Amino acid sequence: MNDKEENMTKNNNKVFQYQSPMYLVVILAISVIVAEMQIMVCFHFLPPFPRVIGAVIDSLLLFIVLSPIIYFFVFRPLKLHVSKREEAEKALMLANEQLQCNITNLKQTEEKLRYLNTIQISIRKINEILLTCKEESHLFSKICDAILHVGFIKFVWIGVIEKGSSEVKLVAQKGFEDVFISSINIDLKDVSSHLDPVGKAIHTGEPVDLLDIERDSIKEPRKDEAMKRGYASSVAIPVKDGGEVVGVLSVCSDKKYAFGKEEMEYLTEVANDIAVGVKSLWLEKDLKRSVENLQKTLNGTIEAISLMGEMRDPYTAGHERRVAQLACAIAKEIGMTEDQIEGIRVCAFLHDVGKIVVPAEILSKPSQLNEYEYGIVKSHPRVGYDILKRLEFPYPVAQTILQHHEMLNGSGYPSGLKGEEIILEARILAVADVVEAMTNHRPYRPALGIDKALDEISRNKDDLYDAKAVDACMRLFMEKGFRFEA
Repeated sequence: MNDKEENMTKNNNKVFQYQSPMYLVVILAISVIVAEMQIMVCFHFLPPFPRVIGAVIDSLLLFIVLSPIIYFFVFRPLKLHVSKREEAEKALMLANEQLQCNITNLKQTEEKLRYLNTIQISIRKINEILLTCKEESHLFSKICDAILHVGFIKFVWIGVIEKGSSEVKLVAQKGFEDVFISSINIDLKDVSSHLDPVGKAIHTGEPVDLLDIERDSIKEPRKDEAMKRGYASSVAIPVKDGGEVVGVLSVCSDKKYAFGKEEMEYLTEVANDIAVGVKSLWLEKDLKRSVENLQKTLNGTIEAISLMGEMRDPYTAGHERRVAQLACAIAKEIGMTEDQIEGIRVCAFLHDVGKIVVPAEILSKPSQLNEYEYGIVKSHPRVGYDILKRLEFPYPVAQTILQHHEMLNGSGYPSGLKGEEIILEARILAVADVVEAMTNHRPYRPALGIDKALDEISRNKDDLYDAKAVDACMRLFMEKGFRFEA
């Protein structure tokens, strides 16, 4: 029984005492006797004292006789009515208190559900960020934004431990001031790092929380700075990839004891998501590094093959490199993608690899070739195709090399293809090849110069050479100052 119910019981007992039959009879008797005496005094016929005493006794006897009747017909029904009313009021009061309690509980439940829904939305948003954002700075910055949308968190920062490093690298933060964030400098090799909540979380692999920064016994190196900014509690969650700690998530709240069960579960899940992001970025970096190394190896191999051809024909030294330079510039000028431009560069370096079957005497012959010799030279696109067709390039290298001497009117070789039958890469390479060849010396003639080369492709545009490639090449030389590199 609570204090309110005890007070109600005491008040009820007092009411029942005042409503007892004897109490009412005595009160009524005294009231009547006093009234009679006042009447007699007022009208000056006060009888002798013995008669007054007799009248009083008669009145008392009368009320004694009438009291049962008064009790059963007046007092008892009144008492029952009053009791029922009091019971009804008590029941109504208890029902009202229960209703108020239920309303309070309902509001608390609604607030809790709203709060948990906010947490779930934050987690879903973080998962979406992991799927869509691949750049490190944007990834962790957006995760911090999502965490700050949970109302009890006022400051958050994410640190990552790079492979082979002992320092915690700050990668993102939100809700910070420069003075506070500049104090975050943790080297795990430093013995004092164990005293820092963040360092301790990393060393132990377990969350470290300061439920009350002002009073907590754990030493907080940034305690004064945190308290000046109104941070009352904080927690550091290790970011773990398997059993290895790869970073840390640290948050501060402006409320004491802000990190309960639900909050810790939320932050632990966020830390796990961050671990996925860190691992994904590391894997992507490793993959990118491997691709770059493979690309360097491929480029080196391609240039080595090109150099082998140049060593057999010193008069065309640098031909493939210059053709690659012009062909890539034409491709860029007409709006081809980076991948397509790279494919054209590879094709340009390898386009004469088939000349390996052409005798050096023919390649360096100082006079015009006879029909037999020219037939051997014309075989080099097919030979180059046969050499490279088994290699898996991400570009149409073999096909481009096979077609780079085809002409739009069908007069080219080796297949006499026409128009759109020739792939775009081969049409671009044909323009670059003829321009470079005419502007440089050959064993059988001196250099003809850039003007004659541009006149050649301009006169035969849409007949021998692709119009887009020719127009782009003309713009490069006439308007954009293109020149072959020495």
